[in-house]
Order: sequence, then structure tokens, then C-alpha cells
Amino acid sequence: MNAKIFVISFGFCLALARPALALPLFGETEGTIRNGIVTLYRDSEDPKKVYFFPNSTRFSVDSQGVPLFNFVYWGLTSNSAEQGAYMSMSTHLATDADQQAALNSYVKDYPEMKVAVLPVKSSAVGLTTTDPSQRPLSSLFKEFNFAKVGGRAEDEIGINAVLTPVGARAFTALLTKAAGGSAFKADYCYTVQGLGPNMNARITVDMRRVYDYFEFNHSGGWGWFSWNIRTIIEKLVQDNTINIQMLGGDAQMWEYINKITETITARLFKPELSASPIPTASGNRLFNFGAGWVHKEELKKEVWTWDRKDIVEREFCTAITLKDLDQHRSKLIINAD
Repeated sequence: MNAKIFVISFGFCLALARPALALPLFGETEGTIRNGIVTLYRDSEDPKKVYFFPNSTRFSVDSQGVPLFNFVYWGLTSNSAEQGAYMSMSTHLATDADQQAALNSYVKDYPEMKVAVLPVKSSAVGLTTTDPSQRPLSSLFKEFNFAKVGGRAEDEIGINAVLTPVGARAFTALLTKAAGGSAFKADYCYTVQGLGPNMNARITVDMRRVYDYFEFNHSGGWGWFSWNIRTIIEKLVQDNTINIQMLGGDAQMWEYINKITETITARLFKPELSASPIPTASGNRLFNFGAGWVHKEELKKEVWTWDRKDIVEREFCTAITLKDLDQHRSKLIINAD
């Protein structure tokens, strides 16, 4: 089933980067350094600078080191007609122990290098559901509110929620169980901007055959998600309808396929502006095939010669979880009755 994604976008501004500015390098060969389980991206201008991004989340804490988390429930022990719970928390991105160890190892091996966090262009907090007729986790939550404004990677993410009677009972059981663990997960999804791989290739595309393939498989209605389009482009590369002759550079085949997919999508498809819900990942974008506005008779075999390094955007998601509350349960989980 297609997942329905509900998001609230963080509203902060970042000027679009220009090629002359220093940017992370996202090319798989040139831009990525792997040390243990951390991925580092080189800077396009400063050879002694690399970027990383936190791979986990952690509760913000007060001056006593107590997590900024509260769970208050009522009516559960007295079988009251009024049953429910309220939950609030403040969390932020963080590195887990494995990533921190890998970063420490890298800094020790390369003390001359500067390590910075990838600058975030935009971000969103989201919940997903496989039932498009319902709010996400509607059996557990009456309301679920995210912060309306966000910013840098180190800034706090605030969440407030009112739980249904079922949700109150479920979360009370999960948060008070003997063994610790995560009782809940949301997603912090973010977009970063950088320079893609160096592409140097000759691309031969039989645009008439590409059109015919999509037209034959067109079923009307909603058209294609962008991941469907990419899958078909990959098949057309395999059967030589699209031929890729690499002349140099450091781009990998999958990176050429991604860029060809973007180019053909722009030529033959229009975005579905009325798509609902708003997706957070480019693979979920919805497009309509251009049978009504693309002039098939004008399509022919084309040769594209690429020698380029483009500004690209990459999208990632980090899980926001409830965990590591074991030492503080008596202070944070409260029966209001």
C-alpha cells in the first residue's frame, strides 16, 4: 500500500547556494570517506574540511540532567469514563556511540582536518500511515503537534501529544515495563545541498522509444511516482534504448541513471500539483505522463554530451525515538488521579 505521509515543514530560510560557494561533495567516489560507520563528505573548496551528519536523537535535559520528557495519564486505574494521557518532549539530533567512536578515530588519524555538520537547507517532522483515510496513529493520538519553526541541526525539536484511552494504556504499559526500549518513533527528514559527482559521458537516448514505453504502460489516473519512473529508465538502459558511454569523471552508473531520470521526467511528465499528502522524499513525488501535451512526432534519437558537476540535493531521515528513560521514570511518568 502507498504510505500516506503527514508532515509539518520547518520554516527557515537558506539562500540557494551558487557554484562559487564552498559546498559538500556528494560524489560517491570523490566525496565520500568511510571510516567505520561514519560517512564524511569533502568540502569543494577547503581540502582540510569534511562534513558529517548526526545519525541519532537524544532528549534535551534540564540543569539536573533529567530528560525534558513528561507523560501524565489519568483514569486508567479507576476505570473512569475520562481516560487519556498527555505527552511532551524536547529532543535534538545527536551522534550515537558508534558514530562518535568513528569520528574520534578519524580526528585522531587526521588531526589537520576540520569536521563540520552538513548545513540543512530544509527539514520536516513526519508520521506515516498505510491507511489514507485515517490520520497517522489515530487509534493512539487525538492530537499530535510538532514545532512550527526549526533551524540548525543542533536546535531542539519539540513535540506535544494528547493520547486516546487506547494510546494512554499502550504508552503507560510501554513506558513502565521493566526493560527499556523505544516506545515511539517519528521521523526528522532533512534536505542538504552540495555538488554531485563529476559526470563525463555521452548519452544516446531514443526519445520516441522511451515515449512509446511509457505510453504503453500508462494506466491513466494518478500516473507514476518518481521511483516508478526511475525503475523504468533503468530497464531502458539495460535494453539499450538509452546508452551510456562513460568518458571519464567519477560518477557511478546509478548516479547517471538518476540524472537521466530527472531529465526525461522534465521532458515527458508534469508534476501532480494536487497530490495529497505532501511527500517528504523525492521518490514519492507524483507525476502525470505527458500524452496530452508532448508532441510524439517531434521526438527522435538524441545524443547528450555531459561534462558537468551539478548542484544537487540529497534527502535523509533520522528516527526520533523515546528511549533511555530508565533512570528517570519515577520523575517523568505521572498518574494524575
